[in-house]
Amino acid sequence: MIITGCVKSGAGYITEWQTTGFAGSQGFSAPGQAREDTYRSPTGSFTVTEALGRRNPGTALRYRAINRSSRWGGEHRATYNQYFEGLGGPADENLWTYMNQGYYEQAAVINYNRLPDASTVLGASYAIFLHAGNVPSAGCISTTLATVTRFLRTSRPGDRIVMGAVGDVFRSVSRTGPADTAGKSLASIHSSSDALSVAPDGTLWNYPTLGNGALGQRAAIGKGWGTARSVSKVDWNRDGILDLLAQWPNGTMTVYPGRSAGGFGAAFTAGTAGWHQMSIAAGTWDTSQRYPGVLARDSAGKLWLYDNPAGRGLAGRRLVGSGWATLANVTIADWDNNGVPDLLAPGRDGVLRLYRQDGRGNFRSEARPQIGTGWGGARTITASTSFQGAGTRGLTVVFHDGAVRYFPMGQGTWGAPSNIGTGWGAFRTLAR
Repeated sequence: MIITGCVKSGAGYITEWQTTGFAGSQGFSAPGQAREDTYRSPTGSFTVTEALGRRNPGTALRYRAINRSSRWGGEHRATYNQYFEGLGGPADENLWTYMNQGYYEQAAVINYNRLPDASTVLGASYAIFLHAGNVPSAGCISTTLATVTRFLRTSRPGDRIVMGAVGDVFRSVSRTGPADTAGKSLASIHSSSDALSVAPDGTLWNYPTLGNGALGQRAAIGKGWGTARSVSKVDWNRDGILDLLAQWPNGTMTVYPGRSAGGFGAAFTAGTAGWHQMSIAAGTWDTSQRYPGVLARDSAGKLWLYDNPAGRGLAGRRLVGSGWATLANVTIADWDNNGVPDLLAPGRDGVLRLYRQDGRGNFRSEARPQIGTGWGGARTITASTSFQGAGTRGLTVVFHDGAVRYFPMGQGTWGAPSNIGTGWGAFRTLAR
Protein backbone atom coordinates (compact mmCIF):
# COMPACT_ATOMS: atom_id res chain seq x y z
CA MET A 1 0.00 0.00 0.00
CA ILE A 2 1.23 3.52 -0.85
CA ILE A 3 1.05 6.28 1.78
CA THR A 4 1.37 9.85 0.50
CA GLY A 5 1.85 12.99 2.59
CA CYS A 6 0.40 16.13 0.98
CA VAL A 7 0.47 19.83 1.85
CA LYS A 8 -1.86 22.57 0.62
CA SER A 9 -0.49 24.75 -2.16
CA GLY A 10 -2.74 27.49 -3.49
CA ALA A 11 -6.07 25.97 -4.48
CA GLY A 12 -4.74 22.41 -4.47
CA TYR A 13 -2.30 20.00 -2.84
CA ILE A 14 1.22 18.81 -3.64
CA THR A 15 3.05 15.65 -2.58
CA GLU A 16 5.54 16.22 0.25
CA TRP A 17 6.60 12.63 0.84
CA GLN A 18 5.63 9.09 -0.07
CA THR A 19 6.28 5.68 1.45
CA THR A 20 4.75 2.22 1.81
CA GLY A 21 2.71 0.58 4.56
CA PHE A 22 -0.12 -1.80 5.31
CA ALA A 23 -3.88 -1.59 5.82
CA GLY A 24 -6.06 -4.30 7.38
CA SER A 25 -5.01 -7.80 6.43
CA GLN A 26 -8.22 -8.17 4.36
CA GLY A 27 -7.85 -4.77 2.67
CA PHE A 28 -10.42 -1.95 2.85
CA SER A 29 -14.13 -2.16 3.58
CA ALA A 30 -16.59 -0.67 1.13
CA PRO A 31 -17.48 2.94 2.07
CA GLY A 32 -19.65 3.00 5.18
CA GLN A 33 -19.38 -0.77 5.71
CA ALA A 34 -16.51 -1.20 8.21
CA ARG A 35 -17.35 -3.54 11.09
CA GLU A 36 -15.53 -5.29 13.92
CA ASP A 37 -13.61 -8.53 13.33
CA THR A 38 -13.48 -8.21 9.53
CA TYR A 39 -9.77 -7.26 9.46
CA ARG A 40 -10.57 -4.51 6.99
CA SER A 41 -9.69 -0.83 7.27
CA PRO A 42 -12.50 1.74 6.86
CA THR A 43 -12.79 3.81 3.70
CA GLY A 44 -13.25 7.57 3.87
CA SER A 45 -11.82 10.92 4.91
CA PHE A 46 -11.22 11.31 8.64
CA THR A 47 -9.75 14.00 10.88
CA VAL A 48 -6.80 13.51 13.20
CA THR A 49 -6.91 15.44 16.48
CA GLU A 50 -4.95 13.33 18.99
CA ALA A 51 -2.11 10.86 19.32
CA LEU A 52 -0.56 8.46 21.81
CA GLY A 53 2.68 6.61 22.43
CA ARG A 54 5.72 6.31 24.68
CA ARG A 55 6.53 10.02 24.79
CA ASN A 56 5.53 13.13 22.89
CA PRO A 57 7.77 13.47 19.81
CA GLY A 58 6.86 17.16 19.44
CA THR A 59 3.38 17.10 17.97
CA ALA A 60 0.72 19.80 18.09
CA LEU A 61 -1.93 17.11 18.41
CA ARG A 62 -3.37 16.28 21.82
CA TYR A 63 -0.97 13.64 23.11
CA ARG A 64 -1.32 10.86 25.68
CA ALA A 65 1.76 9.15 27.09
CA ILE A 66 0.74 5.51 27.51
CA ASN A 67 0.96 4.01 31.00
CA ARG A 68 0.22 0.55 32.40
CA SER A 69 -3.47 1.42 32.88
CA SER A 70 -4.03 2.85 29.40
CA ARG A 71 -6.83 1.17 27.46
CA TRP A 72 -8.80 1.75 24.26
CA GLY A 73 -12.45 0.78 24.56
CA GLY A 74 -13.70 -2.22 22.62
CA GLU A 75 -16.40 -3.37 25.02
CA HIS A 76 -19.90 -2.29 23.98
CA ARG A 77 -20.39 0.42 26.58
CA ALA A 78 -19.74 4.15 27.08
CA THR A 79 -15.95 3.75 26.65
CA TYR A 80 -16.32 2.19 23.18
CA ASN A 81 -13.74 3.65 20.75
CA GLN A 82 -12.43 5.99 23.47
CA TYR A 83 -9.26 6.20 25.56
CA PHE A 84 -9.65 5.37 29.23
CA GLU A 85 -7.58 4.10 32.14
CA GLY A 86 -8.45 1.03 34.20
CA LEU A 87 -8.56 -2.75 34.11
CA GLY A 88 -10.84 -2.94 31.08
CA GLY A 89 -12.63 -5.95 29.63
CA PRO A 90 -11.64 -8.69 27.16
CA ALA A 91 -12.33 -6.55 24.08
CA ASP A 92 -10.56 -3.42 25.38
CA GLU A 93 -7.10 -2.92 23.89
CA ASN A 94 -4.20 -2.85 26.34
CA LEU A 95 -2.25 0.07 24.92
CA TRP A 96 0.74 -0.61 27.19
CA THR A 97 1.16 -4.10 25.77
CA TYR A 98 0.89 -3.00 22.15
CA MET A 99 3.31 -0.14 22.76
CA ASN A 100 5.94 -2.49 24.14
CA GLN A 101 5.43 -4.76 21.14
CA GLY A 102 6.37 -1.77 18.95
CA TYR A 103 3.01 -1.07 17.35
CA TYR A 104 1.95 1.87 19.51
CA GLU A 105 5.41 3.24 20.12
CA GLN A 106 3.84 6.17 18.28
CA ALA A 107 0.29 6.31 16.90
CA ALA A 108 -2.13 8.89 15.55
CA VAL A 109 -5.82 8.34 16.32
CA ILE A 110 -7.91 8.33 13.14
CA ASN A 111 -11.36 9.72 13.95
CA TYR A 112 -13.33 6.95 12.32
CA ASN A 113 -16.61 6.11 14.12
CA ARG A 114 -16.00 8.73 16.78
CA LEU A 115 -16.38 12.42 17.41
CA PRO A 116 -15.69 14.98 16.11
CA ASP A 117 -16.36 13.31 12.77
CA ALA A 118 -19.40 11.22 13.69
CA SER A 119 -21.30 9.78 16.61
CA THR A 120 -19.93 6.43 17.76
CA VAL A 121 -21.83 3.31 16.67
CA LEU A 122 -21.21 0.16 18.68
CA GLY A 123 -19.89 -2.63 16.49
CA ALA A 124 -18.81 -0.36 13.62
CA SER A 125 -15.14 -0.95 14.56
CA TYR A 126 -12.79 0.84 16.92
CA ALA A 127 -9.13 1.75 17.60
CA ILE A 128 -8.33 2.79 14.02
CA PHE A 129 -4.82 4.28 14.24
CA LEU A 130 -1.90 5.23 12.02
CA HIS A 131 0.80 3.37 13.94
CA ALA A 132 4.28 1.88 13.82
CA GLY A 133 5.15 -1.77 13.24
CA ASN A 134 4.91 -1.86 9.43
CA VAL A 135 2.78 -5.04 9.31
CA PRO A 136 -0.75 -5.95 8.14
CA SER A 137 -3.25 -5.01 10.84
CA ALA A 138 -6.75 -5.70 12.10
CA GLY A 139 -7.95 -2.44 10.49
CA CYS A 140 -5.35 0.23 11.23
CA ILE A 141 -2.80 1.76 8.87
CA SER A 142 0.67 0.54 9.80
CA THR A 143 4.01 1.88 8.58
CA THR A 144 7.49 2.57 9.91
CA LEU A 145 8.10 4.33 13.21
CA ALA A 146 10.04 7.04 11.36
CA THR A 147 7.05 7.77 9.10
CA VAL A 148 4.58 7.94 11.99
CA THR A 149 6.93 10.21 13.94
CA ARG A 150 7.29 12.51 10.94
CA PHE A 151 3.52 12.61 10.52
CA LEU A 152 3.01 13.54 14.18
CA ARG A 153 5.63 16.28 14.16
CA THR A 154 4.08 18.00 11.15
CA SER A 155 0.38 17.50 11.90
CA ARG A 156 -2.08 20.04 13.27
CA PRO A 157 -5.44 19.26 14.91
CA GLY A 158 -8.02 18.65 12.21
CA ASP A 159 -5.63 17.46 9.50
CA ARG A 160 -7.22 14.68 7.50
CA ILE A 161 -6.33 11.13 6.51
CA VAL A 162 -8.01 9.94 3.30
CA MET A 163 -7.89 6.16 3.07
CA GLY A 164 -9.28 3.41 0.86
CA ALA A 165 -8.99 1.85 -2.57
CA VAL A 166 -8.21 4.47 -5.22
CA GLY A 167 -11.53 3.96 -7.00
CA ASP A 168 -13.46 4.56 -3.78
CA VAL A 169 -11.80 7.76 -2.59
CA PHE A 170 -10.84 9.66 -5.77
CA ARG A 171 -13.03 10.79 -8.64
CA SER A 172 -12.10 11.88 -12.13
CA VAL A 173 -11.93 15.63 -12.71
CA SER A 174 -14.13 15.11 -15.77
CA ARG A 175 -17.02 13.75 -13.73
CA THR A 176 -20.21 15.71 -14.28
CA GLY A 177 -22.44 16.96 -11.52
CA PRO A 178 -23.19 20.01 -9.40
CA ALA A 179 -20.41 22.52 -8.81
CA ASP A 180 -17.99 21.59 -6.05
CA THR A 181 -16.24 24.91 -5.61
CA ALA A 182 -15.68 24.55 -1.87
CA GLY A 183 -13.92 21.21 -2.23
CA LYS A 184 -16.86 19.42 -0.64
CA SER A 185 -18.82 16.36 -1.66
CA LEU A 186 -20.96 16.59 -4.79
CA ALA A 187 -23.98 15.64 -2.67
CA SER A 188 -26.60 18.38 -2.25
CA ILE A 189 -25.86 18.58 1.50
CA HIS A 190 -22.11 18.69 2.00
CA SER A 191 -21.87 18.82 5.76
CA SER A 192 -23.87 18.65 8.98
CA SER A 193 -22.94 22.34 9.31
CA ASP A 194 -24.80 23.34 6.15
CA ALA A 195 -27.86 25.48 6.97
CA LEU A 196 -31.11 24.54 5.23
CA SER A 197 -34.38 26.45 5.04
CA VAL A 198 -37.70 26.33 3.23
CA ALA A 199 -38.89 29.58 1.64
CA PRO A 200 -42.60 30.53 1.55
CA ASP A 201 -42.79 29.32 -2.08
CA GLY A 202 -41.65 25.82 -1.03
CA THR A 203 -38.07 26.07 -2.32
CA LEU A 204 -35.54 24.21 -0.19
CA TRP A 205 -32.33 26.23 0.06
CA ASN A 206 -28.93 25.08 1.26
CA TYR A 207 -26.38 27.55 2.65
CA PRO A 208 -23.14 25.52 2.60
CA THR A 209 -20.59 25.89 5.36
CA LEU A 210 -17.20 27.20 4.20
CA GLY A 211 -15.34 25.62 7.11
CA ASN A 212 -14.10 28.99 8.37
CA GLY A 213 -17.06 30.04 10.51
CA ALA A 214 -19.17 31.41 7.65
CA LEU A 215 -21.87 30.28 5.23
CA GLY A 216 -21.45 30.37 1.47
CA GLN A 217 -23.78 31.28 -1.38
CA ARG A 218 -27.07 29.45 -1.16
CA ALA A 219 -28.25 26.88 -3.71
CA ALA A 220 -31.76 25.57 -4.39
CA ILE A 221 -31.83 21.81 -3.76
CA GLY A 222 -35.54 21.06 -3.94
CA LYS A 223 -39.10 22.24 -4.60
CA GLY A 224 -42.44 21.45 -3.01
CA TRP A 225 -41.36 21.60 0.62
CA GLY A 226 -43.76 24.36 1.64
CA THR A 227 -46.01 22.20 3.82
CA ALA A 228 -43.28 20.26 5.65
CA ARG A 229 -43.69 20.55 9.45
CA SER A 230 -40.02 19.80 10.03
CA VAL A 231 -36.94 18.83 8.04
CA SER A 232 -33.89 17.09 9.54
CA LYS A 233 -30.43 16.45 8.07
CA VAL A 234 -29.33 12.92 8.97
CA ASP A 235 -27.36 10.06 7.40
CA TRP A 236 -30.33 7.75 7.78
CA ASN A 237 -28.81 4.70 6.06
CA ARG A 238 -25.17 5.26 7.12
CA ASP A 239 -23.83 5.39 3.56
CA GLY A 240 -21.80 8.55 4.21
CA ILE A 241 -24.25 10.85 2.37
CA LEU A 242 -26.61 13.13 4.30
CA ASP A 243 -30.32 12.51 3.75
CA LEU A 244 -33.49 14.47 4.60
CA LEU A 245 -36.13 13.32 7.07
CA ALA A 246 -39.42 15.22 6.73
CA GLN A 247 -42.65 15.39 8.77
CA TRP A 248 -45.84 16.14 6.85
CA PRO A 249 -49.29 17.45 7.88
CA ASN A 250 -50.93 14.10 7.02
CA GLY A 251 -48.97 12.46 9.83
CA THR A 252 -46.40 10.62 7.69
CA MET A 253 -42.63 10.91 7.89
CA THR A 254 -40.52 10.33 4.80
CA VAL A 255 -36.83 9.96 3.99
CA TYR A 256 -35.21 11.48 0.90
CA PRO A 257 -31.90 9.63 0.42
CA GLY A 258 -29.05 11.86 -0.66
CA ARG A 259 -27.10 10.85 -3.76
CA SER A 260 -23.32 11.21 -4.05
CA ALA A 261 -23.67 12.97 -7.42
CA GLY A 262 -26.24 15.46 -6.10
CA GLY A 263 -29.97 15.49 -5.62
CA PHE A 264 -32.06 12.90 -3.83
CA GLY A 265 -33.33 9.43 -4.61
CA ALA A 266 -36.93 8.28 -4.46
CA ALA A 267 -38.51 9.06 -1.10
CA PHE A 268 -39.65 6.24 1.16
CA THR A 269 -41.84 6.18 4.25
CA ALA A 270 -40.18 5.96 7.66
CA GLY A 271 -43.34 6.52 9.73
CA THR A 272 -46.93 6.06 8.62
CA ALA A 273 -49.24 8.01 10.94
CA GLY A 274 -49.48 10.42 13.84
CA TRP A 275 -46.19 12.23 13.28
CA HIS A 276 -47.86 15.61 12.79
CA GLN A 277 -48.52 15.57 16.56
CA MET A 278 -44.87 14.95 17.45
CA SER A 279 -41.89 17.23 18.00
CA ILE A 280 -38.79 15.33 16.94
CA ALA A 281 -34.99 15.25 17.08
CA ALA A 282 -33.28 12.87 14.64
CA GLY A 283 -29.84 11.41 15.22
CA THR A 284 -27.89 8.86 17.23
CA TRP A 285 -29.17 8.69 20.79
CA ASP A 286 -28.69 5.02 21.68
CA THR A 287 -25.08 4.31 20.65
CA SER A 288 -25.70 0.55 20.64
CA GLN A 289 -27.76 1.01 17.45
CA ARG A 290 -26.10 0.98 14.04
CA TYR A 291 -28.44 3.53 12.46
CA PRO A 292 -29.71 6.88 13.76
CA GLY A 293 -33.21 7.02 15.19
CA VAL A 294 -35.78 9.58 16.33
CA LEU A 295 -36.54 11.06 19.72
CA ALA A 296 -40.15 12.21 19.66
CA ARG A 297 -42.16 14.21 22.20
CA ASP A 298 -45.90 13.61 22.04
CA SER A 299 -48.75 15.94 23.04
CA ALA A 300 -48.80 14.45 26.56
CA GLY A 301 -45.19 15.43 27.14
CA LYS A 302 -43.82 11.89 26.89
CA LEU A 303 -40.46 11.41 25.19
CA TRP A 304 -40.14 8.28 23.03
CA LEU A 305 -37.15 6.73 21.29
CA TYR A 306 -37.91 5.15 17.90
CA ASP A 307 -35.25 2.82 16.50
CA ASN A 308 -34.27 2.61 12.84
CA PRO A 309 -33.05 -1.01 12.78
CA ALA A 310 -32.25 -1.40 9.07
CA GLY A 311 -31.66 2.13 7.79
CA ARG A 312 -35.17 2.30 6.33
CA GLY A 313 -38.28 2.67 8.49
CA LEU A 314 -38.85 3.04 12.20
CA ALA A 315 -39.73 -0.08 14.18
CA GLY A 316 -40.72 -0.12 17.82
CA ARG A 317 -40.36 2.54 20.45
CA ARG A 318 -39.57 2.84 24.13
CA LEU A 319 -40.38 5.50 26.68
CA VAL A 320 -37.30 7.43 27.80
CA GLY A 321 -38.86 10.37 29.65
CA SER A 322 -41.97 12.25 30.70
CA GLY A 323 -42.80 15.82 31.67
CA TRP A 324 -41.41 17.28 28.43
CA ALA A 325 -44.55 19.19 27.43
CA THR A 326 -42.86 22.60 27.69
CA LEU A 327 -39.59 21.54 26.01
CA ALA A 328 -40.17 21.51 22.26
CA ASN A 329 -36.74 22.64 21.05
CA VAL A 330 -34.74 19.51 21.88
CA THR A 331 -31.30 18.96 20.32
CA ILE A 332 -29.01 15.91 20.38
CA ALA A 333 -25.42 17.03 20.98
CA ASP A 334 -22.38 15.74 22.86
CA TRP A 335 -21.92 18.68 25.24
CA ASP A 336 -18.95 17.35 27.19
CA ASN A 337 -17.28 15.60 24.21
CA ASN A 338 -17.11 12.20 25.93
CA GLY A 339 -18.56 10.22 23.04
CA VAL A 340 -22.00 9.88 24.66
CA PRO A 341 -24.84 11.97 23.17
CA ASP A 342 -26.68 14.42 25.42
CA LEU A 343 -29.91 16.37 25.04
CA LEU A 344 -29.92 20.16 25.20
CA ALA A 345 -33.26 21.90 25.71
CA PRO A 346 -34.25 25.47 26.64
CA GLY A 347 -37.22 25.96 28.98
CA ARG A 348 -39.83 28.71 28.91
CA ASP A 349 -37.57 30.63 31.31
CA GLY A 350 -34.90 30.79 28.58
CA VAL A 351 -32.49 28.57 30.55
CA LEU A 352 -30.66 25.96 28.46
CA ARG A 353 -30.44 22.71 30.40
CA LEU A 354 -28.32 19.62 29.87
CA TYR A 355 -29.85 16.13 30.00
CA ARG A 356 -27.09 13.53 30.13
CA GLN A 357 -27.43 9.80 29.50
CA ASP A 358 -25.60 6.57 30.25
CA GLY A 359 -24.63 5.61 26.69
CA ARG A 360 -27.59 3.25 26.29
CA GLY A 361 -30.28 5.88 25.86
CA ASN A 362 -31.28 6.19 29.52
CA PHE A 363 -31.13 9.55 31.31
CA ARG A 364 -28.86 9.87 34.30
CA SER A 365 -30.55 10.36 37.63
CA GLU A 366 -29.20 13.82 38.48
CA ALA A 367 -30.12 17.47 38.70
CA ARG A 368 -30.15 18.96 35.20
CA PRO A 369 -27.14 21.31 34.82
CA GLN A 370 -27.90 24.79 33.53
CA ILE A 371 -25.49 25.60 30.70
CA GLY A 372 -26.90 28.86 29.36
CA THR A 373 -29.47 31.63 29.70
CA GLY A 374 -31.30 33.83 27.21
CA TRP A 375 -32.30 30.96 24.91
CA GLY A 376 -36.04 31.71 24.98
CA GLY A 377 -35.87 33.36 21.57
CA ALA A 378 -34.35 30.32 19.86
CA ARG A 379 -36.46 29.01 16.98
CA THR A 380 -34.25 26.07 15.96
CA ILE A 381 -31.04 24.69 17.45
CA THR A 382 -28.83 22.46 15.31
CA ALA A 383 -25.68 20.60 16.36
CA SER A 384 -22.89 20.63 13.78
CA THR A 385 -19.24 19.75 13.28
CA SER A 386 -16.36 21.43 11.42
CA PHE A 387 -18.17 24.77 10.98
CA GLN A 388 -15.12 26.73 12.16
CA GLY A 389 -12.62 24.24 10.79
CA ALA A 390 -11.98 20.53 10.92
CA GLY A 391 -12.73 19.02 14.31
CA THR A 392 -14.71 21.98 15.68
CA ARG A 393 -18.11 21.44 17.29
CA GLY A 394 -20.99 23.76 18.06
CA LEU A 395 -24.62 24.80 17.75
CA THR A 396 -26.16 26.84 14.95
CA VAL A 397 -29.15 28.73 16.32
CA VAL A 398 -31.83 30.60 14.39
CA PHE A 399 -33.73 33.07 16.56
CA HIS A 400 -37.30 34.27 16.13
CA ASP A 401 -36.05 37.72 15.10
CA GLY A 402 -34.31 36.17 12.08
CA ALA A 403 -30.76 36.33 13.47
CA VAL A 404 -28.49 33.29 13.05
CA ARG A 405 -25.68 32.72 15.55
CA TYR A 406 -23.07 30.04 16.05
CA PHE A 407 -22.08 28.87 19.54
CA PRO A 408 -18.80 26.88 19.65
CA MET A 409 -18.63 23.99 22.11
CA GLY A 410 -15.51 22.70 23.83
CA GLN A 411 -15.49 19.93 26.42
CA GLY A 412 -18.37 21.16 28.55
CA THR A 413 -17.65 24.84 27.84
CA TRP A 414 -18.76 27.52 25.39
CA GLY A 415 -16.53 29.41 23.02
CA ALA A 416 -17.19 32.96 21.84
CA PRO A 417 -20.44 33.06 19.80
CA SER A 418 -20.55 34.73 16.40
CA ASN A 419 -23.25 36.24 14.18
CA ILE A 420 -23.46 34.38 10.86
CA GLY A 421 -26.71 35.58 9.33
CA THR A 422 -29.77 37.85 9.46
CA GLY A 423 -33.20 37.94 7.84
CA TRP A 424 -34.12 34.30 8.42
CA GLY A 425 -37.44 35.13 10.07
CA ALA A 426 -39.34 34.83 6.79
CA PHE A 427 -38.41 31.19 6.22
CA ARG A 428 -41.30 28.84 6.84
CA THR A 429 -39.30 25.78 7.93
CA LEU A 430 -35.71 25.51 9.13
CA ALA A 431 -33.85 22.20 8.84
CA ARG A 432 -32.16 20.72 11.88
